[in-house]
Amino acid sequence: MAKIKLKRASNKAYYGIITAIALAVLILINIIVSFVDFRADFTGDQRYSLTDSSINFLKSDTILTDKILFKIYLEGEFPAEIKRLQTAVRDKLDEFKYYAGAKIQYEFINPNKGSIEDQEALKEQLFNKGQGIRPIDITYRSQGASNIIEIFPGAIVEYRGTTIDHIRFLEGGQYRLDARLNDLVQKGINSLEYKFMRVLAKATRTEKKKLAFVHGHGELGIPYTQGARRNIEDSYLIDDVIIDGQLNALDVYDGIIIAEPKEKFSGKDKFIIDQYLMQGGNIMVFNNPLEINNDTIRRTGKTHSVRKRTGIGDLLFDYGIKVNEDLVIDANYDAFAMPGIPKGFVNWYFYVRALGTDHPISSMVNPVKLPYVSSLQFVETKNKTKPSVILTSSSNSKSFGNAPLLSIAMETQFGENPIFQEDPNNKNNRSMLGGIVEGEFESAFKNRIISTYSDNPDAKILDKSIAPGKIMVVGNGTFFKNTYYDSVAVPEENRYRYVPRLPRGREIDELFAGRTFGNFEFFENCVDYMLGESTLLSIRSRTIDLHPTDKLKIEKQGAFYKFINIAIPLLFIIVMAVVVFVIRRYKYVKK
Repeated sequence: MAKIKLKRASNKAYYGIITAIALAVLILINIIVSFVDFRADFTGDQRYSLTDSSINFLKSDTILTDKILFKIYLEGEFPAEIKRLQTAVRDKLDEFKYYAGAKIQYEFINPNKGSIEDQEALKEQLFNKGQGIRPIDITYRSQGASNIIEIFPGAIVEYRGTTIDHIRFLEGGQYRLDARLNDLVQKGINSLEYKFMRVLAKATRTEKKKLAFVHGHGELGIPYTQGARRNIEDSYLIDDVIIDGQLNALDVYDGIIIAEPKEKFSGKDKFIIDQYLMQGGNIMVFNNPLEINNDTIRRTGKTHSVRKRTGIGDLLFDYGIKVNEDLVIDANYDAFAMPGIPKGFVNWYFYVRALGTDHPISSMVNPVKLPYVSSLQFVETKNKTKPSVILTSSSNSKSFGNAPLLSIAMETQFGENPIFQEDPNNKNNRSMLGGIVEGEFESAFKNRIISTYSDNPDAKILDKSIAPGKIMVVGNGTFFKNTYYDSVAVPEENRYRYVPRLPRGREIDELFAGRTFGNFEFFENCVDYMLGESTLLSIRSRTIDLHPTDKLKIEKQGAFYKFINIAIPLLFIIVMAVVVFVIRRYKYVKK
């Protein structure tokens, strides 16, 4: 008996010593780890890590030199989907703080606290006439009743005591607790790093590059580009230039935009644009070579498209991009307002909802609405350039003739769900609607110099690029034309005032119908890329793989996987119990 007691005491001491040693090892490991700076992200797409460009920016003592405060209006009781966004925002800012230290500060604020008057005043301030954080209303059912919760999913950013910008984590609107909201939240989470870095880059920018809108050939007038200008005016110095044969007209600009020209370019102006490119210039041409009159369509139900014959297409061809004189029709389309018919609109396959590619400009952008767009093609040249596609149509689309006749009778032929290809899912059916060629070019005027400049001692004629340049072409010139806004002239201040309004019927870019388009964001990305904003490019091109739930598979195999989830843990416990029982029996049984 004494031997048995002694053996039991010995076993207790043995297990006690083992436990003490294990605890000591764990404590020692925790102490060592606390002094080691170590992070690991084992996800395939590195979704929990910042890009190298962001890390370098945040670590720099010469770029981010002062504290920046993010006021996050996501405090309160929220559905699980919004809680997920709230957690993601906090985690991302903590990641920023890890590299930037105390220079990154944030606070979460509940806009529904305080008196009714204070709440209304704050929400009005946040909304800022539609230019700030737009609220979302989420409808859900609880205890048999329908409820609505209002959320302001965004942040106000202050730098050096001044409000510099706002961030929208989600676009405003009305939602339910369903897959649509879940997808919206996931996209918002995916873009957090970019949105934070964009504001940081804006706050710390000390020099601005110069961008010019070219005029003199019937391009979009200044009042029609106020929306686009407003999006980029904090980042760039924006000017307007008429070339008018002046040799040095473009020399001071880092980039130029030629938007929807309607009149012929003179040989002199084309030569000056060419020489600008040879010097390493960056040229954006947004142009449809056909003109379509929407008023005629609304009045008669049809119209002929008319060739503009501006001559800019010939220049682009020499650089490696051909703009076809066609119109693309797409099953991924938008409506066209027709007040004279009962339903008020027709299904208009010419209003294409263009899709992005894996290029940094468009990889994270919502569909871009292109009202009347021509297809593009890359052509072989002797230039040392790299072509890239940035916008395409869907796989269920096709080219609709050269300078075609447009008629609302098409809706009768194709219906609401048109089929434009034998295999609508074949990706080879897609048309290029936007493209870039970048690198070193040969002059389009090599061996055919404009006579006006051939004997001019001030004309330094370049046969080829002396620095890499970029040409961007989109087969539509109105995708960034003002939408929902009026531009009111203020002569005494030499500017235009930008006034929000509801859309009116007779505009080419009407009827957004509550859908979220990426037009202005795409335009901003184009400018950033062409003018070399490298800090943000790697973030834009980054995609986080989403793995949506296969509902059909759940329906078929759900019971099996539920059984596995319940049975395997129970089986493991039973096996372990049997093993322990056998060991104890073998150890303590009398021999």
